[in-house]
Amino acid sequence: MKFFYALTRIDRRLIYLVLTVLVILPFFLKFSIPQNIMPQTKKLFDFIERLSPDDNKAVLVSIDYTPQTMPECHPMAISILTHCFKKKIPVLGVSFDPQAPGLAIEAFNTVIKNLNAQAKTYSDSIIYGRDYVYLGWKSGRIAALMEMGEKISNVFPRDYYNNYTDSLPLMERIKNYRDVSIAIILAAADYPQEWLMYAQARYGLKLGAGLTAVMAPKYYPFLQTGQLSGMMSGMKGAAEYENLLLTAGYTEETGKAEIGMNSQTLIHLLIIILIIIGNIGYMATRKQSVKRQNG
Repeated sequence: MKFFYALTRIDRRLIYLVLTVLVILPFFLKFSIPQNIMPQTKKLFDFIERLSPDDNKAVLVSIDYTPQTMPECHPMAISILTHCFKKKIPVLGVSFDPQAPGLAIEAFNTVIKNLNAQAKTYSDSIIYGRDYVYLGWKSGRIAALMEMGEKISNVFPRDYYNNYTDSLPLMERIKNYRDVSIAIILAAADYPQEWLMYAQARYGLKLGAGLTAVMAPKYYPFLQTGQLSGMMSGMKGAAEYENLLLTAGYTEETGKAEIGMNSQTLIHLLIIILIIIGNIGYMATRKQSVKRQNG
């Protein structure tokens, strides 16, 4: 009976210690927990997978998340950029959130440093102006979205690095939305809604999204209607995309989203185990208590 009573009185310090170990364990011990790939993530992956450099079109990535939502959205940016660059699809980056440019530059630099370290020739390397351009941040989001449909350089006459946009080789052929295969909005706020209302409704631009877990449910109806060509939902969506890249042979290992999901999974398992233990202890001690009262 003492054993069952102890199950209902586990020291919370012990619980917190086990919790801490399970959180940090995936960062030091490499292992994989199988991921159930959601259809919306697979749709986005398949859309980019079907693109070809011969299309002479770019993928536009709008990086609009903030430092607070970086754990969910930053791995999405890393995965999308890796996928595009591995397939030799040019990327055009923009931001409409004032906190986003620093995060966008970090995402680009992380991917490019990794890929260029593997490159053997100049043509295999990722070169700014030829393979990608980051235009930077712009205020007046709605007006900018509409004007970009006519001419992107009218909205961004200079890029993030103060180069004249029209002077960049990539921008000589990427003039407006007609030269963009898909725009992927990575955000923690309601930015995709305005892309749907203006860029897609007016110009027919294909759209994808990468959203935080709390924002994603709002956009499931747009997936069902086909207005969104795919979507990553929270850290799980990012981890799913990392696994798709690994399976397709574009990467040799998964990234930080997979690590984060492993931590979450272990914590969830711990909670389930603690609930079971607590209920076993409660039922056993309650039964004994009833016997004492009736005896």
